[in-house]
This record gives sequence, C-alpha cells and structure tokens, in this order.
Amino acid sequence: MLKLLGFIVAAIPVVLFLRAIFGGMLKRRSQGMSEFKKQMDYLVTVILFCIAVAVVFTVGKLIYQGLN
Repeated sequence: MLKLLGFIVAAIPVVLFLRAIFGGMLKRRSQGMSEFKKQMDYLVTVILFCIAVAVVFTVGKLIYQGLN
C-alpha cells in the first residue's frame, strides 16, 4: 500500500508538468468537456428525481397500508 502511495506521489509532478506543456491543446477540448458536464448534470438530476419518486411512492404505500 505504501509503495502505491509513493508511486502516486512521485507521479504528481510529472502529470503537472505534462499539463503545463499541453495546456493549450486542452483548451480546445474544453467546449466538449463543458457539454459533457451539462449532460452528466442532467443525468444526475433525472436519477435523483427517479429516486425521489420511488421514495415518495414507498412512503405513500406504507402509510396507506398502515391505515387499513
């Protein structure tokens, strides 16, 4: 575990260096990434809405069964 942690810590400066060199290339991809993030936000919202509907349905069903 410590070897893995050491490897990750040693790789951080290399990753930062490569990001600094190729930073200009990444700016062109930022529009695509922005659109992807919007789609992911929409997907998360839909999933949370479905979970909320399921919870409300389950609570309503439990209350209905408790009254009978």
